[in-house]
Parts: sequence; structure tokens; C-alpha cells
Amino acid sequence: MGGAQLFDEVPGLLRGCWRRNWIRYADGTVDDTSTVVWLQLESLMADLRVPADHAELADRGSLAGCSIDDLRRLATGESSSGLTLCSPVDVDDDGVRRATAEWPDCESGIAFQPVGAYPEPGLLEWSADGSVMIERAPSGAYVERWQRMPGTEAPLARRILDDGGELYLAGVCAVFVGDRPVPVPRQERLDVLVAEAGDDRATLEALVDCEFSLLQQRDGAYVVTASTHPWRIGEVIDVAV
Repeated sequence: MGGAQLFDEVPGLLRGCWRRNWIRYADGTVDDTSTVVWLQLESLMADLRVPADHAELADRGSLAGCSIDDLRRLATGESSSGLTLCSPVDVDDDGVRRATAEWPDCESGIAFQPVGAYPEPGLLEWSADGSVMIERAPSGAYVERWQRMPGTEAPLARRILDDGGELYLAGVCAVFVGDRPVPVPRQERLDVLVAEAGDDRATLEALVDCEFSLLQQRDGAYVVTASTHPWRIGEVIDVAV
């Protein structure tokens, strides 16, 4: 699919909310414990990537309740929002459906990590019923298996909230995004910025004060089930559908 023409309206096959089952890296290591969700609208997307051990910080209550080591741990997350560019779906002689997707840096997006870990395109391939998607890096750096979350095909919407946050909605799932009040000092991975901050608590809090929360519908309400701010887990957020 190299050189494929990309468009800012993605194929219907890609729209909805996908949960990652696992990622396998080039060195053979596998991560199947992190909570990773990709919510895709017609053009815009939001994804949340939270290591499993972050849930242990749910009792901290806020950034102020976190220790210095807690704040450093929070900085290992990897979530973002922005624009997806995607090629039309190509069907080969065996009926396998494939496309190429890219996520360019753009003003429409917010990033927990100022610099992404994998800037290359994703080579996508769908199962026969479209419920499973395999994503590969052209370089071989990783392979990911995604599964579509039921009930997330529609409605699809993005809303700007009164508090300045953003809400990305896909049926029974949503992702809330809240940007940092204080911008990062420069475009650099958080581990570098955190190391430079040392024990400067105010700087560390500012670096991780960026919220991505997954909401899932429970008994008609949308409840936070995973978050870069884990103390939000269990909260109900009003989602006007």
C-alpha cells in the first residue's frame, strides 16, 4: 500500500471504537495488559493508551494526592487526538480488505506525549466480518490486533464542552479529552522532560495534567472505565446524545 492516496474522511469500515487485544514489538515482546482504545469518527480520532499499573493510582484522588514517583509513573502514558488520513479500502484477489492510515500532526489534536512513539503509517487489514483489525508498521516495529467494540458504529460526534474539554462519541463509548492548562516547554518525550524536572513538583504536575478518559455506557449513563487520571474511574459524565 506504499504511496496510497490518503483522504481525511475514513472508510466506514474503520469508524467506531476499537479495543486493542495486544501489541507485539519487533523484539518479540507482547503487551496484552494495557488499556488501549481507538475511537474513530468520520475524520477525527481519539485514542487512550494506559499501562495496566496506572489503575493502582485510583485512590490518589487528584494530581495533588500523587507522590513524585506517582507523577513520574503517570508520564508513561500515551494518548492522543487528531486527524486520521486513510486510503480507500483495497480488496485483493482473496477478498482481504486493506487500507493505509496516517496521523499527521495538526492543530486539531491534543497529545499526552508531545512526540509520538511511532510516527510511521499503519497498514490495516480487516477480518471477513470487519470486527477484527490488524495494524502493522511498515518498518516491522509492531503488530497490533484490534477488536471493534459492539454498539459503537453510531452515533458518531465530537463536542466542545463548556469547560473547554472535548468529547468524542461513538455509540455506547466516548473519550473525554482535556488539554494541559500549561503547555509543555518544548516538543519532547515526557520521560526526558520529567527527568529534567527532577523533584520539581509543580513542573511534574503540569506535564501530566492532560486527561484522556474512556467512558462506557452503563445502565444508560456514561461511566469512566479508564483514564490517564485514574482517580476519575467510576465517575459518571453527562453525555448528551
